Amino acid sequence: MKFNFILKSSLSFILFFLLFAGFVLFQPVSKISLNMTAKVLQNGKYIVTKGVVFYQAAGGLLVTHFTSPSEYLVSTNARGEYKIYNKEANTITQSQGADYSSENSFLYYFLSGKTQSMGLRSVGFQLIDTKIEDNLVITTWSPPLNLSSLLSKAELAHENYQPIFLGFFDSDGKPKQKVFYTAYSKIGNYNIPLNITEFQYLTQGDSIITKRSYSDVKINEQVDDTYLSFKIPVNAKLIKQGY
Repeated sequence: MKFNFILKSSLSFILFFLLFAGFVLFQPVSKISLNMTAKVLQNGKYIVTKGVVFYQAAGGLLVTHFTSPSEYLVSTNARGEYKIYNKEANTITQSQGADYSSENSFLYYFLSGKTQSMGLRSVGFQLIDTKIEDNLVITTWSPPLNLSSLLSKAELAHENYQPIFLGFFDSDGKPKQKVFYTAYSKIGNYNIPLNITEFQYLTQGDSIITKRSYSDVKINEQVDDTYLSFKIPVNAKLIKQGY
């Protein structure tokens, strides 16, 4: 009897441990912060910007605290309420519109599990072709009418169900923008790329290359709420406003 009791107790403990471990392993990401270094190359010159990105799933609050080369805060939310706050000058610039929505950010796509179309479907792109090449699933998308004069198509490539490339092409089939997602890391329930490299092709033949690298990822209770809960002072001077 005593042996049976010990065995049942042990099994109960093991079951509880497995359930608890599973809960911890697969807990949803409600908040996340990442150190960011952005390097922009144009005309042979580099501009390096550093900061910390904070994202809160509730309300889609996205805040970036830039620390170098100057300090300022940029925030937006799912409604596209966009604000730039310069603490030293105590000034605020704000705008609002769908283009500013945090639902256009890569964190929203990955943390909401919407990487199948990477936002293409939500802005009106239509899937027109799917093919498999070298273990890559490549999908082709036609643009909505309001973009048809600027774009001929978009292409999206997935490897092991993870997006690794997104490209937009003009009416002549030439690339306008290419984005590469690499250095994936398991964060909560999701695989998230910690390196994003973007090529923007200019009409005069030049290009702008932007590489964003993320590190020191923290989630949920590990996240410092200072900037997610930050309130811009009511006496901040409004220097620009647009809608």
